[in-house]
Amino acid sequence: MANALRTLSISIITLIAFIYGLNIFLTKQVNDLMYAPKGLELHTFQGTDVTVVTAPWYNLVLSGQHLVYDNNISYIVINTTNKSVVTAMTSDLILTTLFSPVNIIILILLALAISWLVNLRFQNNHEKYALKMLNTKAIELLNSLNLASESGLNKHTQLEQLQVNFQTLTTHITNYTRESEVSIYQDKLTHLIDRHAYIEHLAKQLRLAEMDKFSCALLFIDLDGFKQVNDSFGHSFGDDVLIQVATRLSSVLRHHKISNISPISQLEQNLARLGGDEFSIFINLKDDKDKALEVAQNVLHEIERDFVLGNKLIKISASIGIAVYPDSASTPQALLQMADVAMYRAKTDGRGIFKVYSPEMGKKIRRYHYLLEEMRLAIASSSFHLSFQPIVHVDDCAIDYFEALVRWDHPVEGSITPDEFIPIAEESNLILELGDWIMLESCRQMSAWYNAGMKKVSISVNISGVQLKHYDIYEWVMEKLAKTGLPAKALMLEITESTLIKASNKIIQSLEKLRSEGITIAIDDFGTGFSSLSTLADLPIDVIKLDKLFVAQANDNHKYNEIMHSVSELGRKLGLKVVAEGVEELAQFELVKSMGINSVQGYLVSHPESSVNVGHKVLQDNINFMSVTGTGVWNIQQPL
Repeated sequence: MANALRTLSISIITLIAFIYGLNIFLTKQVNDLMYAPKGLELHTFQGTDVTVVTAPWYNLVLSGQHLVYDNNISYIVINTTNKSVVTAMTSDLILTTLFSPVNIIILILLALAISWLVNLRFQNNHEKYALKMLNTKAIELLNSLNLASESGLNKHTQLEQLQVNFQTLTTHITNYTRESEVSIYQDKLTHLIDRHAYIEHLAKQLRLAEMDKFSCALLFIDLDGFKQVNDSFGHSFGDDVLIQVATRLSSVLRHHKISNISPISQLEQNLARLGGDEFSIFINLKDDKDKALEVAQNVLHEIERDFVLGNKLIKISASIGIAVYPDSASTPQALLQMADVAMYRAKTDGRGIFKVYSPEMGKKIRRYHYLLEEMRLAIASSSFHLSFQPIVHVDDCAIDYFEALVRWDHPVEGSITPDEFIPIAEESNLILELGDWIMLESCRQMSAWYNAGMKKVSISVNISGVQLKHYDIYEWVMEKLAKTGLPAKALMLEITESTLIKASNKIIQSLEKLRSEGITIAIDDFGTGFSSLSTLADLPIDVIKLDKLFVAQANDNHKYNEIMHSVSELGRKLGLKVVAEGVEELAQFELVKSMGINSVQGYLVSHPESSVNVGHKVLQDNINFMSVTGTGVWNIQQPL
């Protein structure tokens, strides 16, 4: 209603203004005709009986004019004298005034103005309708999102209502976006960003570094001893350690002022948990080239502080690899990989330290991946073979057992040592497939020798910690014995000291079951681990293999000599057979024998031999002795 009244008022005012303007031009036209008629027909009335009247007040067009009426026709007075009255027909004068050029222009402008006003009014109405519809949609959207619009909005204009609703939606979208990013990119345990979000952040930072020509660094942090925490105290304790590590690393970033908080998710972008016990820190080196080393040193210090978990104090350390852009790599994935390589070098060189990537490390990792792929092919094509090294009694050189040793003759590289390819096999779990073949082939070969007369000789097979974790070792070994027909008493399993000490109760129980079947258990490389000698009483072992380091040093170092005496004495008291590894000289052999050590192994006795050579030397040369004793003699060849 108010809009209609407003429109009507504007129309009336416009009409009055137009009529008033027409009146002005009409008056001017009358005045001009007094002096110079312009094509209008004038009418002159003679005499004094002509009645001149004033135009009525309500006739706005003729307001101020004098009129003469004749035969119901109105005339406007132009001029009067004593004898006559000069007039012009009112209709002609109005038409002439109305269609004068100036008036036409005014009419056109007035029409345009009216059109503009009408259009403006229509547009305002349309906009109001659009605002109303937008508000309706906004309210529907708010309701669908369970967001109540503010009360009292009906007192505001549609535009004000829309602004409030829009602000509510904007706030909700901002919060939802942040929550979504947090949900997608945040590590649920430590609340740091995960690997994917970190790589995206690295890509952006490396593009900036490339444009502005500055360096940056990446720290790859891996916790030392974390696995032992999980195994000893459980995963809940391990999770608490990871949470505390994340907190400490965040404080390092704040201390060195290298934080980069996302404006949307409010997450720290320069620190990430890559997975497991691996973390990474990104550092901009624009202002300080040594910043990465300072941060790495601080990280090591923070991780080495005690971790308080309930009533327990846990101590761990960290190994850190550092890769620098663009020196080490130029892409996020490559930079992470190079930092990872440097981290492994830090672990190899002692743990609890940091190393900066160098090309030499790159060669090592390339060698690693090359041998890994070649090993897969070698396993598939049965390119490995076994050699057998005899272990003999010190008194009569009678063969106690053979140790099965895997060998790899590469078609291009030649002979690749087990020291190089076995660690790769263990890290990649290829040791499972390779170890399966080794066990089966060893049992098959020993079964053939056993049936040929070696009733008192056994075969020794090295067992990896990876195999102990992935297999039910009892079922696995007994299956191989069943397939090959080898008696359990003819098999020995060698397990390194470090692996055996860390074995779970389930593994220990499985080894006890194997011993009850007649299988011998040997602890290999004894003396190189971190175990207490008292643990020997609890471990399921029959044989102690003293590491070759002690044999090599015993004649020159009194302390090593005493250790060997102690181990030999301990073996006798515990009822364990002691084997000395690495006997390469006659003097070492005599020393070992004088200490009461049962058996020896080493190059003085024999290098690893093929099954053919073993068969020739034992089965053919000692056939009579073997038929009586169930073993053979492996005579020591004294060096010239």
